[in-house]
Amino acid sequence: MAPDKNAILEASGIKTYFPMRRGLFQKLYGYKKAVDGVNFKIARGETLGIVGESGCGKSTLGKTIMRLIEPAGGSLIYHGSEYGPGGIDFFQIKSRAELFKYRRKFQMIFQDPNLSLDPKWRANQIVEEPLIVHDIYPRKNERREFVYGLLEKVGISAEMAQRYPHEFSGGQKQRIGIARALALNPEIIIADEPVSALDVSVQAQVLNLMRDLQAEFGLTYIFISHNLAVINHISDRVMVLYMGRVMELAPGGLFFNKQYHPYSKLLKDSILTFDEKSRENFLKKFENNELTHKEVSDLSVADINEVESSGNYCYFSPRCDFKTDICLKERPALKEVTAGRFAACHNCLN
Repeated sequence: MAPDKNAILEASGIKTYFPMRRGLFQKLYGYKKAVDGVNFKIARGETLGIVGESGCGKSTLGKTIMRLIEPAGGSLIYHGSEYGPGGIDFFQIKSRAELFKYRRKFQMIFQDPNLSLDPKWRANQIVEEPLIVHDIYPRKNERREFVYGLLEKVGISAEMAQRYPHEFSGGQKQRIGIARALALNPEIIIADEPVSALDVSVQAQVLNLMRDLQAEFGLTYIFISHNLAVINHISDRVMVLYMGRVMELAPGGLFFNKQYHPYSKLLKDSILTFDEKSRENFLKKFENNELTHKEVSDLSVADINEVESSGNYCYFSPRCDFKTDICLKERPALKEVTAGRFAACHNCLN
């Protein structure tokens, strides 16, 4: 991908491996490639939507970017104003003190607010905690004023700020999670399925709130979801993941008009509609799959000495109608198919 002067974040070859253990003594017998060489760039104020079926590595990628999970390889260059034109590779940071600064620039909205909010803390305490940890607004009165103002901004009134999480609805809980993510004035927010547990009407409210906050604060979003309708609503660009690899990367509008990778087409066709013909086509494709996702995914398990060199083929080939001999022998590179559109497929133009 060509250099982008407006890029705030550049990911190159991100890899995340999980050890595979078995038996009474949990003996290590190999590694699973959860994220396998992911590359992308994201500009300031942009929303990059990451989509794929369950188990494709979306959430693992988000947690790796946050370094909640340590990467097995690759680089993540953050172009903050304080780091100069070359930026800084946060995957190379070893000092806990330096990594602590990184936490202020990157925040995360978690998928399930019931698990991410402490049930013993009130809403104002949950939002106040990051300010205390990072020593922002040392005076209690100033800190409290900021917290109440932030909660008000996301739709939680001062009267409700003293309530515990169980006293809120699902949408209100997610708004508290959004307020907590905004408390440190971050530049990048990773939203991991932030509306998947909400009713459809509430989803629209939360998504519109996120759009408004992005415009107000100049936020950059990495938005993770398996719901293409949600991705279409909020994303400027779409990145499709399959078994930890990028299958396609394209501007949102162009992606939903035409998909170049067979897996992207499969995802688009899987959107259930009231059109009976679309439904029949989806069911037919589902029934004709030769292997389940788990059976294909297990092929990525590699011996510790071969984990880097394993998987030199297209992971999607067992499910692809367009595969040829080269798909079984060579991993397709993510290449530019048309201006601004990338696909990792040997036969994407066919």
